Amino acid sequence: MANLIRQTTQLALHLVRPYVTPGSTVIDATCGNGHDTLALAQMNPAKLYAFDIQEDAISATTALLEANGYHKSITDGRFILRCAAHEEMDEYVASPVSAVLFNLGYLPGGDKEITTKAASTLKAVQAAMELLETDGVICITMYSGHASGKEEKAALLDFAETLDAKQWHTAYISMPNQKHHPPEILLITRKS
Repeated sequence: MANLIRQTTQLALHLVRPYVTPGSTVIDATCGNGHDTLALAQMNPAKLYAFDIQEDAISATTALLEANGYHKSITDGRFILRCAAHEEMDEYVASPVSAVLFNLGYLPGGDKEITTKAASTLKAVQAAMELLETDGVICITMYSGHASGKEEKAALLDFAETLDAKQWHTAYISMPNQKHHPPEILLITRKS
C-alpha cells in the first residue's frame, strides 16, 4: 500500500471507501481529470454523480471512465456526469447519498485562474449535507497554497466549527510539519 500520509488524495479516498457499498449513491463534486471519479467507480456504487464547471473536466473524466471499462455505466445512467457547478448538485441528485468527495482548487493542467471559491463551495457543502444519509460522509481536500484556496479553507473550517454537535461530527487532518501549504482534509459526517 502507498504511504497514505504522503498522498493526501489517496488518504481521502481511503477514508471514503468504507462508506461506499454496492447500494450506495456517491458524488464527486469536483471531478477534474477524473481520477477520484474513477476511484469511486471502482468502489462499485449503485449510482455515481460527477460534477465540474469545466467541459474539459467532464470530457477528461468521461474518457478516463470509458478507458477503464465504464462506458455502459455512463450510457445506462448509472454514472451521471454533469457540466454544472457543485453547489447545484441538489438539482440533479436525489438523496440519500452515502459519500460526497470534494477535491478543491483548480483543474490540474488547466487554467489556474479558474478555481473553486469559498462562497460557492460553502453552498455546495450545504447542499451535500442536505443529501447526506445518516452516518454518511463528506470528504473535502483543501489546498491553501493560492489566495482563493486559502480563503476557501478558512471559510470551510469556520463553517465546520459552527455545525451542531448533536447532528454533525467533523474532523480536520493537517500536515503540520510540511512546508508549502500541503493539502488538508475536512470530514463531515451526519450523526442523525
